[in-house]
Amino acid sequence: MFSVRIIFFIIIVCFISACQPESSYIHLNGFTMGTTYQITLKTDQKTAANLQQNIDTELLKINQLMSTYIDDSELSLFNQSTSVTCQNISDETYYVIKSAIDVSKETQGKFDVTIGPLILEWGFDKKHTDDRVPNELIIERLLQQIGYNKIHFGDHCIQKQHASLSINLSAIAKGYGVDQIAQLLKNNLVENYLVEIGGETASKGVNPKLIPWRLAIEAPIEKKRQIQQIFSPSGLGVATSGDYRNYFEKDGVRFSHTIDPTTGKPITHNLVSVTVLHQQTMLADAYATAFMVMGADQAIVFAEQNNLPIYLLVKNENGFDAVYTSAFKKHLL
Repeated sequence: MFSVRIIFFIIIVCFISACQPESSYIHLNGFTMGTTYQITLKTDQKTAANLQQNIDTELLKINQLMSTYIDDSELSLFNQSTSVTCQNISDETYYVIKSAIDVSKETQGKFDVTIGPLILEWGFDKKHTDDRVPNELIIERLLQQIGYNKIHFGDHCIQKQHASLSINLSAIAKGYGVDQIAQLLKNNLVENYLVEIGGETASKGVNPKLIPWRLAIEAPIEKKRQIQQIFSPSGLGVATSGDYRNYFEKDGVRFSHTIDPTTGKPITHNLVSVTVLHQQTMLADAYATAFMVMGADQAIVFAEQNNLPIYLLVKNENGFDAVYTSAFKKHLL
């Protein structure tokens, strides 16, 4: 499931508006969840200053709840606990974990927030994997230890089936953060905005040129950045997952950073990136990872059955093919 989140989305405010934004559009930015956030919104300077304070407070709260890099975050404390009784947890964390498990069930385990031990074993939690391929017996043992079906829900509490089970929300929490910031802006009557955290986005209204917001999907070219496709999200949340810049090779075999939770091994198919649109950026985030694990054929079938707008880039002998569902077609520009 693990997929380093490449920022495929070039937030093309300057690209579309020729870098001449109106004075009423303000740009806010900062750091959160191990990445950056960028927000463009139509408001005045005083309101923007107050909003940024509230945005930073909200993002700090989400980090303190769901980060696995903060030792005393709510999720870290849950993971560190050896208790197998139902542990009380905040409504926010409960909601995100429950949503993740729902996606796991829908995708037959292609999305799984308990996959952390496999990520560690393959070395994909580090910048350098040392090109080490785990022993088959170790992979089989770890597969027995993980599993979304080993998480159980009570009344405002979560129970793990065995003491060593842990949860990692890195493939869904950024999307949740985007949704929360978008809701914060709506609550403050902001009608035109674009929110981006680590490549996941939500938008409403129009950009500085008074046209609907436009985003770009990056072409999967390893040594340069190039736009593959411009599209309009039409107010939907957007997430992209891909791995063509993140892999290692050993003995002529290419090992992707995206691990299939059902096999314990990196994917071997030719899907290199997937972009998903959804009312909830959180779910777009989770589905993007699940589809990356599934591969193009299975992802398209699932998305068509569920009327999901998705856009895939699939490697062929001469380059790449773009494949998208009928629901995505109306978003193309």
